[in-house]
Amino acid sequence: MGRNQQVLIVDSDVDHRAQVKQTLGTLEYAVVGEATYGIEASRLAGELRPEIVLVHVEEPLALAFRTLEVVQAASPRSTVVVISQRDDAATAHKAMLAGARGYIVSPASPNRIDQVLRAARTRHADAVDRIMNPVPEGEAAPTAGFVVTVFGPKGGVGKTTLATNLGITLARRTRARVVVVDTDAYFGDVALTMGIQPERTIADLLAQVELGQRPDVKSYLVQHPSGVWVLPARHAGGVHAPPDADAIAGLIRSLATTFDFVIVDTPGAFGPSVAAALDESTTALLVTSADMASVKDARIALDSLREEGFEDDRLKLVVNHATNANSITDEDIARTVRCDVFWTIPHDREVPLSTQRGEPLVIASPRAQMARRVEALAALLSGSTEPDEADNRSVLGGLFRRGR
Repeated sequence: MGRNQQVLIVDSDVDHRAQVKQTLGTLEYAVVGEATYGIEASRLAGELRPEIVLVHVEEPLALAFRTLEVVQAASPRSTVVVISQRDDAATAHKAMLAGARGYIVSPASPNRIDQVLRAARTRHADAVDRIMNPVPEGEAAPTAGFVVTVFGPKGGVGKTTLATNLGITLARRTRARVVVVDTDAYFGDVALTMGIQPERTIADLLAQVELGQRPDVKSYLVQHPSGVWVLPARHAGGVHAPPDADAIAGLIRSLATTFDFVIVDTPGAFGPSVAAALDESTTALLVTSADMASVKDARIALDSLREEGFEDDRLKLVVNHATNANSITDEDIARTVRCDVFWTIPHDREVPLSTQRGEPLVIASPRAQMARRVEALAALLSGSTEPDEADNRSVLGGLFRRGR
């Protein structure tokens, strides 16, 4: 392999990135770009199409592995190589499954780095010539963001509270680009819960779509002080037609090309727009409260989704203990709905107060029970902790499998 190969470095650690860049310079590789995980890495890989993409794999692992996949999809002729302090076989195996052609255990000597890059580039070039069809120039790269849809068979089970607090926590924990979308276009409470007074809403955006326009989605977004972007709903009286399912699906796909996490809050009633959001989801959190009526509705919703062929590994059951008077145990709920309880949210009397103030609980009372559980859930979803460390009731495998 000749020298002066072009390299894109993907690394969220600025200091480590500088060290790698310096080492590559001594080896006469040309560093043509630097990026963090997710959207930025995918965009630069598609624009630059370097010979090599060197990805530093550390926590949050789920974002790192997803980045490997989207970088490979954005620039199939680029050779993806991992550098990591993790020397376990499991991490190396996951990296290879995600598209890596080489694995460098850090710290490594310059000679070792050069050796792995050369070998990986040769193997990948041979494979490309045999089997791969690159993305044509000018075509858009696939979506890179994780889509987490929060839904329930009825209103009042805590969907919006979970969606808003989860979005803020993910942004803080991962420093990723996060957007919360309120798809209950005329009656949603995301703006109210987050203390936002929007000028433009998802209802306005969808109205433009219905007129055949191609609105700039970004112009309808509001940035919360936490850094999270919000596409809010509009409170309006009267009777309104439900949002068009295709428009909702297209909107989510569009946002997933710009944001690392798209958190979708849904209407209380299960309908076509909710189904469209679920189809676009990486993970779907079905929220139920611990009362018999809600559990029954959750069972019906799960049965309907299974009949439609929705994969169980994308569905995660969340039990919100909205009051401290629940007599139904998590075990009873799991047995009734025929689905393991993935996560529980404890009763916290501070939740209604934070909602009334328009200040999400993870900001108003970060040490509150509910806030701590959302923090642990965000850690699990972002891959920045192991499942048992987060005290979850399921396994991480399949959590970020995309269903498109």
